[in-house]
Amino acid sequence: MRLYRSKDHPGHWVGEDAHGSLMLWPATARGWSKRTGYVGSKRQLEAVEPPLARGTGWPGGGTGRLPARGEPSKPLTIRVTDQERGAWERAAKERDRGLSNWIRETCNAAAADDARPRSKGKP
Repeated sequence: MRLYRSKDHPGHWVGEDAHGSLMLWPATARGWSKRTGYVGSKRQLEAVEPPLARGTGWPGGGTGRLPARGEPSKPLTIRVTDQERGAWERAAKERDRGLSNWIRETCNAAAADDARPRSKGKP
């Protein structure tokens, strides 16, 4: 399924439905439910990446949120104890963060610390 942007319809997406027909819908959460048939010229459309319409309900946009930076990768799954998960959830809640965001930020900070050059006298 292809996704397009139109200068004539700012704040909207134009994309194909399951049957290949072009549809126009608001670029907002659940905007696909407000779709209408696109009647403009296809020549005026600029092709864009389908994940940009994620969250609008368009079937070609995929699901879930885009990561804050970079390209999405495969999910990473780890097994944790109930006690670990509870502690992590409390830590995330104390910082007013979602669990996934807190874990990502904590791991990225630890990786950045490991990447820093060490002085000669320290391991």
